[in-house]
Amino acid sequence: MLVKEVKRSGKIGRNLLKDKSPEEIIELIIEKPLQKACKTCVKKNIETVMSSANCKNVLKPNEQRIDRKDVVEKAKTKLFQNFNVAGKGYAWIMINYNTLSDENKKKLFELEEKYGEDCIWFVKSSYNEFKNAIRKFFRLNPLVETFDDTYADKFKQKQLLIVYNNRYPRRSVFIRMPINETTTIDNVETYFDEILSNLKVQ
Repeated sequence: MLVKEVKRSGKIGRNLLKDKSPEEIIELIIEKPLQKACKTCVKKNIETVMSSANCKNVLKPNEQRIDRKDVVEKAKTKLFQNFNVAGKGYAWIMINYNTLSDENKKKLFELEEKYGEDCIWFVKSSYNEFKNAIRKFFRLNPLVETFDDTYADKFKQKQLLIVYNNRYPRRSVFIRMPINETTTIDNVETYFDEILSNLKVQ
């Protein structure tokens, strides 16, 4: 089956690790191409919070794939970009960076070097930046966020600021796979199997 034949789930993302029957919940709310990957994450105690692999991720003839450089370039105009940019031409899984072991954080930085900066995104929610723009207008002191984990500085160097609901983690990792009209569910499963095999049980 092709990814372009998969309908959008429309189900709201959840912390799958807190559900009594994770596999059943995954099959209910996660789109077929990424079900296996999400089950792998559950087995490794890695928290997935959102994902997408459906016909909406496959580019239409008049659309262009959105890569990291596009997000960085647009950020120069100070426009806040929605997390949907991650899925323009890509299937993706969003992992809670804050709950990862140091070993897995290190591994993801290594995987970014191996697969490229378009396939592994380190993302910080721009919620506070948005609030600070409003606070500046009213001459209020800015909100200051401090992260002091082992790889905090490295994350900050690589982070993309993207808008998403504040109930999701402040920092996350998007694992992305470029897809097109000929991409199959098997292709997606194989790709994510290869990447997630590098992460350890935590």
